[in-house]
Amino acid sequence: MRLTSTDFVFNPDDFRDAKFIDGGELDSDQLNDGEVIIAVDRLALTANTISYGIAGKSGLIRYLESFPTDAPYARMPFWGFGDIVASAHPDLPVGERLYGFYPLSTYLLCQMDHVSAVSCRDMTPSRASIPGFYSDYARATAEPGYAAEFDDIQSLLRPVISTSFLLESYLMDHDFYNTRNIIITSASSKTAFGFGHFLLNKHSDKCRAIGLTSVSNKAFVEKTGCYHQVLTYDEVDQLPLESATVFDMAGNAQLRQAIHQHLGEHIAYSGIVGATHWDAGGVSKNLPGPRPVFWSGPDQIARLEKKLGSTHNILNEVQGQVLGLILESANWLEISQFQGEAEITSAYRDMLDGKVGAETGVIFCAKGVF
Repeated sequence: MRLTSTDFVFNPDDFRDAKFIDGGELDSDQLNDGEVIIAVDRLALTANTISYGIAGKSGLIRYLESFPTDAPYARMPFWGFGDIVASAHPDLPVGERLYGFYPLSTYLLCQMDHVSAVSCRDMTPSRASIPGFYSDYARATAEPGYAAEFDDIQSLLRPVISTSFLLESYLMDHDFYNTRNIIITSASSKTAFGFGHFLLNKHSDKCRAIGLTSVSNKAFVEKTGCYHQVLTYDEVDQLPLESATVFDMAGNAQLRQAIHQHLGEHIAYSGIVGATHWDAGGVSKNLPGPRPVFWSGPDQIARLEKKLGSTHNILNEVQGQVLGLILESANWLEISQFQGEAEITSAYRDMLDGKVGAETGVIFCAKGVF
């Protein structure tokens, strides 16, 4: 049977230039050994998703090579769920539900290997541009506590909590840089929520998590209870003049400048993690204190692989961390689903333009609707 795919693409030189294109045909009766075709079901759009596009454009991390398409466009990676609809792998039956890294496409052809009871890995050559963690798929129904009704919130929180978990482990590896205050910008982003949540609930004896956010989001961020203290961007001058570590999720050069001007040599480490303020980037020069550096999730994954033994063990650790936060997030997160080309494209541009509220989780429903 021939399956016609539709792909969502964007222009890395102009993120608003985005559209759906013909993704070609796949023949489910002509698969090579080990190949499977996955029907993409639901994917989460977060600030983290946009950061993949920014990192991929810069070449810092080659996310955009994972799912090739014709230049000048690229396929942005998302996290979410899909179902196997055709299989030439003896251990991966049709109907198997997989959680992992997907393009926003109707179908994805994968060359599966490293199949275990709980996971498998796509060995398609283009996936080798980034660490294997991003090519691993969890066999959803084999995971403890899996419930389909939580697929949307898992799609939203599991990937960003993965980054939160990596940030926490990075800080622990560096003994919190012997600083008391951990400053987190874009505190309303879901990665920041998770990071602050871990610091507040597990490391209050060592540090204080201080979230920086916009005036409009302050009340909401305080409601989540993920930080010891929440300040607005125009309250940077109220940051304690004490030793601090900075994790910049916003990627806003002007904000970074203000933090460094205020804290200067009190800063022990300044890491750029993301770019939720994706169009306010730029290089900050001649800053007081240490030079800001790009924090690398893949590098921390490599360190954890050595410590924990495999990416599968990392996935298990992350899953354990996510479950508790999922239950808490029901108090402050509202999920909005979008389907069809027009709705999805509009929601994507709204995310770029900052029109999606921090309390909203955006889910794209892909299966059978475009």
